[in-house]
Amino acid sequence: MLKHFLQLEPLTHSPVLRRNFVLNIIDGGLFALGMSLISHQTILPVFVKNIGGTNIAVGMIPVLWMLGFHFPQIFFAHLAQRVSFKKKLMLETGFIQRIPYFILALFTFFIIADIPAAYALLVFFVMFTITAIGGSLHLPVWFDLVSKITPVTTRGRLFGYRAIVGGILGIGGGWLAMMILDAVTYPVNFALLFLLAFIIMMISFYVLTKLKEEQPTAPSAHQNLKQNIRNIPSILLHAHNFRNFLIADACIIIGSTANAFYTVHAFEKFSLADSYAGIFTMVMMVSTIISSFIIGLLADNFGHRINLIIASVATVIACIFALTATSVYIYLVVFFISAFTINVTIISRLTLVVEMCNDSERPTFIALANMLTSPFVLSGILAGWFANRIGYDIIFYGAGLSAAIAALWLLLKVHEPRTIDT
Repeated sequence: MLKHFLQLEPLTHSPVLRRNFVLNIIDGGLFALGMSLISHQTILPVFVKNIGGTNIAVGMIPVLWMLGFHFPQIFFAHLAQRVSFKKKLMLETGFIQRIPYFILALFTFFIIADIPAAYALLVFFVMFTITAIGGSLHLPVWFDLVSKITPVTTRGRLFGYRAIVGGILGIGGGWLAMMILDAVTYPVNFALLFLLAFIIMMISFYVLTKLKEEQPTAPSAHQNLKQNIRNIPSILLHAHNFRNFLIADACIIIGSTANAFYTVHAFEKFSLADSYAGIFTMVMMVSTIISSFIIGLLADNFGHRINLIIASVATVIACIFALTATSVYIYLVVFFISAFTINVTIISRLTLVVEMCNDSERPTFIALANMLTSPFVLSGILAGWFANRIGYDIIFYGAGLSAAIAALWLLLKVHEPRTIDT
């Protein structure tokens, strides 16, 4: 299994393919390192709580991220389709994605302690949303470029390698976050994390500038935003497999809302210090490393559908552990499984989507999938409301049920696209 995971036959005769493959892995590793310092699942919930935010505010983290990151993509996908060379547009949008973290570092250093909590939360969420929207501009063209310069039979392993390298570096990021949170007082500790994350992400940006895009893509010269919107009903009517995937994806997203509450639940249940957020991050990074070997290999050999089924079942198991854990050490299993499900989503969700369409449709299908299912993340606000009133258990019961439905729907209604005509 490991030998096959390491074999990359399609790249052996092309130096450019090998170079791009390696650069994409380095970029993924560095970006994951930066994100480990400001993890949405472990660090930012603690930051919001320190500012003075409630469980509803914590629930807003995945909501604003998903809506900002996913919903606007349909309005920009046509830009990726209309350019023959993707790299320039990819770099422009990637820069926009990173800048807000620097602003957050400055804001947290110099301002946050001197203003009311409500204003501090507002500024944080505005900057966080801008970052998400920057990612929304960036993702369709970035994913289109990666798909273009990576053979289909090595894409799963590419994302697997990215996750492994990111996981290894992320363990160091989690350790550094733990040390900073423990040794430096609030708010300087979080300001340092934002600043370090920005610096590392800019190094990953530099790596992206070294990618080589040799051949142009035939542009959709006559495709524009209005046509993209008008094409939505036709796509949903005729792309049956894609339509069924969207139903499962909505259930997966509802199930994933539990991820935002694992940290605050553990902190309140076991009365933990802030530095435990770094420990939770390290556990998640270890899980990312271990799972990436299996995920990438399964994807390249059997397709990405099986990965999403396994991840949905794993979400159910994580919710059960969250409900029943009697110590923080047992609760670590929750973070291990949570990281596995997040990793699967990163590697297999959109990769499955692009196999359901032809090359020219990739940006539209990616954007459409994200736009139509992202509103279901609003369940995170509802989850926060319930957590404030009746506790966290209802969140984990609901998330587990939704994930179980997703697993069954994927198994019974979604077909592996490699075995059928798209």
